[in-house]
Amino acid sequence: MKRFGVIIWSLFVAACKTSAADPAAVEAAITTQIARGVEATRTKDIDAYMAQIPEQAVLYDEAGGVVPRAQQRANVLRDWSIIERTLAIDVKIDSLVVRGDSATVFTSQRWERMMYRRDGVTLDTVVTTQKHREAWSRTLQGWRNFRTHELGGTVMINGQLYNPPSPPK
Repeated sequence: MKRFGVIIWSLFVAACKTSAADPAAVEAAITTQIARGVEATRTKDIDAYMAQIPEQAVLYDEAGGVVPRAQQRANVLRDWSIIERTLAIDVKIDSLVVRGDSATVFTSQRWERMMYRRDGVTLDTVVTTQKHREAWSRTLQGWRNFRTHELGGTVMINGQLYNPPSPPK
């Protein structure tokens, strides 16, 4: 019986390595994971959203600072609290490079939503775009994003480009 388990494990490991080397299969698996995160965002399901993020994942903000997991959750809930509804959200893979059980993935996100102003009543149409460089790894649970670098994007409010004020020096 022990030998049977070793054979099954060997076949599983071989299957993982074979599919990990196939860029089309990797892209399909990562696209599925991204779609789960997009759906969780659209429906504001924080548990489903966080389930897509491995415990060891690291998010870097545009300034290069690390955003801890608990802060990621708090930031997402804060952001969702002023969203009346999502009109459209799309994340697409621009490119990916697979190296064994790891992949570097460049993505583009576009998110259009109705957001409340500070008065809590008035709604604005807000469209954000954001590019990311992501480090994905194959795990026993499938492909997961472990590191995200935000590369920049735009914010449009009611069709007008938003330029936030620069912080005081």
